[in-house]
Amino acid sequence: MRWFLLATQEVSLQSLAMQACFLIRTIPRTLQTRFPSLKTISSARVSARRVLPECKTTTGIFWSRRFWRCIPIQNREISVICTVYNEEENINALVESLLSQSLKPKEIIITDGGSTDGTLEILKDLEEKHHTLKVYSVPGNRAKGRNAAIAKSTAEYIAVTDAGCVADPFWLEKISEPLFAGAEVASGFYEPVVQNPLEKAVAKMTIPSLKTVNPDTFLPSSRSVAFSKKAWETVDGYPEEFSHNEDTPFDLRLKSQGYTFVFVPDALVYWKPRSSFREVWRQFHQYAYGDGEALIQIRDYLLIFLRYIPLFFFPYGTFLAVLLWFLRLAKDFSKCLSIYTLPLRFTIDFADMIGFIKGLKVAWTKWRKSKSS
Repeated sequence: MRWFLLATQEVSLQSLAMQACFLIRTIPRTLQTRFPSLKTISSARVSARRVLPECKTTTGIFWSRRFWRCIPIQNREISVICTVYNEEENINALVESLLSQSLKPKEIIITDGGSTDGTLEILKDLEEKHHTLKVYSVPGNRAKGRNAAIAKSTAEYIAVTDAGCVADPFWLEKISEPLFAGAEVASGFYEPVVQNPLEKAVAKMTIPSLKTVNPDTFLPSSRSVAFSKKAWETVDGYPEEFSHNEDTPFDLRLKSQGYTFVFVPDALVYWKPRSSFREVWRQFHQYAYGDGEALIQIRDYLLIFLRYIPLFFFPYGTFLAVLLWFLRLAKDFSKCLSIYTLPLRFTIDFADMIGFIKGLKVAWTKWRKSKSS
């Protein structure tokens, strides 16, 4: 742990001040006793201003807190990686947004998972025009594509985004700042770009608002996350054994290894929510399938089943189901008062239940095979 290293080494006030702003949540009492002038984040800022006048401050870590940008932006080296599959309509916008970053990436590595449209051809044309863009064909799931891209990268730090996204011009600069200040993992955020009432309803019902995010428990999506290559190696990369929703198990493995996630809310990417009920079904079915396969978030899925199973046990079960439904819909309507709210809830719930059961079946099959072998 970084705080332990700081506590056991003879560090100067300067080096401590440089890192105190994002370590404040983990600085133990022993460290505060040893350096009484840095007991609060305010005093850390004051000390940093005194000893590091050349450093600029920027918002973006743990909400409105500040940290210190002590490595000039031109000296930062970070690779951007992304996996794509059948993104012919969106790929140009994604690549253009990555090439237009205020912090230029050392390289942009995109792996194509076996697209059957013109995605790979478009990427190859763009690769010829931009020397920082590297394109590889890696058939398979997203985890395999990401791992292949990271393995080919040459920078110490990796930033990840997803197909269908468009990065804010300052995304890479902001999400890399904690890494170059000493953090191992940085969680960015994502905002939906909606074009019709259904997309608006999908976004409000399925995406957490910035006000409700708890930085301590927030698990970053692969739409906006950055980490050191060392951290990726520690957990053996993204889990390729899972066909969908591989970023959540990856995040949980990083946390299990003791890595602290620094939340950077203004490291933004923009993405378009699903625009039809069929697409919503497919998306949440895949999420649930991946969760069932990885045996994670079981409690959340049990709560979904509880809204339906008791209906078959009249009358007490029906009362319980109605109560749970009332609580769920009250939460949904508080987020989105729309004619789409109720049908979206049914669509998401049944996609979740069916996908999760299928994922559990795959997990059970894998377990039986491992036992027999």
